[in-house]
Amino acid sequence: MFLQHSSDIEQTLICDIALDSSLIQTGFEQNGQAEGDPEGAGQIPSNTSANNFINFCASFSNLPLTNGTQIKTGSCNAAPMGLIAATTAMPSAKFVNPKNLDTIPANTNFTIQMAIANLETGNFVNPDTNYFAAPQTLNAQGLIVGHSHVVIEKLDSLTQTTPTDPTTFAFFKGLNDAAVNGVLTETVAGGLPAGVYRMASINAAANHQPVLVAVAQHGSVDDMVYFTVSDDGTASGSDSGSAAASATAASATAASASSSTASNTNTGNNNGNTGNTGNTGNTGNTGNNQSGNKDGANNNNNGRGRFGRSKRLFGFY
Repeated sequence: MFLQHSSDIEQTLICDIALDSSLIQTGFEQNGQAEGDPEGAGQIPSNTSANNFINFCASFSNLPLTNGTQIKTGSCNAAPMGLIAATTAMPSAKFVNPKNLDTIPANTNFTIQMAIANLETGNFVNPDTNYFAAPQTLNAQGLIVGHSHVVIEKLDSLTQTTPTDPTTFAFFKGLNDAAVNGVLTETVAGGLPAGVYRMASINAAANHQPVLVAVAQHGSVDDMVYFTVSDDGTASGSDSGSAAASATAASATAASASSSTASNTNTGNNNGNTGNTGNTGNTGNTGNNQSGNKDGANNNNNGRGRFGRSKRLFGFY
């Protein structure tokens, strides 16, 4: 059982304020540059530590400790990452409704449906007091214990290329219930005003941190789709034209790639090192929108001295 501790010794270590020598990860002591730049020019040296970064936050006395709260101005979090899901148990999601490039009527209730795999859904802690406050855990089957969220953002058009503002969104909701037959659902009461939108999942562990998996190179653990909301339930001319043009271009590209593959027998493998980025939290900046996971109160805004508090094993890194 991944969630059980098998001995009194383990329980004692969890409550100890000192780092046990058997838990020191010596790999943290090297910066990754010993053999040059295996990932090519631009690889930077890693930060290093001989004690698992046990007092990492002491170096940033100008920042408050996260301490289980959502501090909008930034903080230093000391919780370890925890149990990492194997490659055979990496989460994956796909929106069932609305589907990519769908058009739905404006200001009308609709139900978001998202198929989810390899995540034990329905598990979430208090976001006001336990945000990022404990390591990721796995169940007996090796699946991440957690939950999901969905966020919808309004766009200028389906072809928008400028980044969006993460603090502004049309709808946000924590999908806190367990999936039924592998599908999570949420109703958007009153629907959305006419416009173009993108919808994304945020799959998370129980303490709201993004899910962590065993390797850097993997498919996305989240999904994103684009859809149109119109007053008459049909796509606007400009958006439908853009979608059609995109589809035509994609078809031509696919045909060209297929032809190229057929005539080219030597195909190389591109081994890009894709890491897990994006520290996505629950902003709870909802305005009139529904929100499952709220902003925690900023209960710890003051800085502190370098070593001005005791620290517990598994309580920092």
